Amino acid sequence: MTEGRNNNGGIGADAEALISIKGVSKNFKKNGRDITVVNDCNLDIGENEFLVIVGPTGSGKSTLLKMIAGFEAPTTGEIRVGGKMIKGPGADRGMIFQEYALLPWRTVLKNVELGLEFKGGKNEAENRELAMKYIDMVGLSYAVNKYPAELSGGMKRRASLAMILVTKPKILLMDGPFNALDSKTKMTLHTEISRIWEHEHNTIIFVTSELDEAVKLSDRIAVMNKAGRVSKIFKNSLPRPRMGKAVLETDFHNRFIKLREEVLNEVKAGAGLAACEY
Repeated sequence: MTEGRNNNGGIGADAEALISIKGVSKNFKKNGRDITVVNDCNLDIGENEFLVIVGPTGSGKSTLLKMIAGFEAPTTGEIRVGGKMIKGPGADRGMIFQEYALLPWRTVLKNVELGLEFKGGKNEAENRELAMKYIDMVGLSYAVNKYPAELSGGMKRRASLAMILVTKPKILLMDGPFNALDSKTKMTLHTEISRIWEHEHNTIIFVTSELDEAVKLSDRIAVMNKAGRVSKIFKNSLPRPRMGKAVLETDFHNRFIKLREEVLNEVKAGAGLAACEY
């Protein structure tokens, strides 16, 4: 999955960038003053790449994700997908927020069918068949007739994921999607999202504050600092899968810890804190 990327964490010459972010800054007005949240950001993201973005609070991670989604426009610079400038939301990009986006009066099945209803072009039977495919893919087929109030946090997250996947976006944007979940549910969903990514060949951009999660999931890890810039990109060459028996191997464990500590030190430097000794 990491072929075509060079040793400094960038996209190699033999790999074409699907998403190109050039000189992007984002300012907001606060009490009559301009506040810069993202500052001169430059980043290329390859097709079928799993990029994880980390950084201290207030480093602009979520704002950058919203600009890629087309929900926010850059103040300066440009973002292109497949060579075309982003001018707003598009069907090629699906975003999963920290909050659940389920409608309380619709069942899991009806919630997942919602995106297809907006998209149009298929009849009810076709919509149901496609919705069931993705409900089964996220492991929620036993709960198709349940309402959101009857679902656990993990089940709600699976349903939200199916709602996005059913529209078949080329790019999946995930803003801290597993933050509120318990460790066991989170571990299960790490396995599920990795499996879905490999099956569906999406490009995933995933924002998190948890470094174990970043190392477990990523092809590369982009670190943003409190100035709103990408300070460093780490290539993650750990073999996949990164769950189960693999984590018990001494070499894998040592490499995992080393990469996590390197990323942690970069995050701390970006927040103005002292680095760790390891």
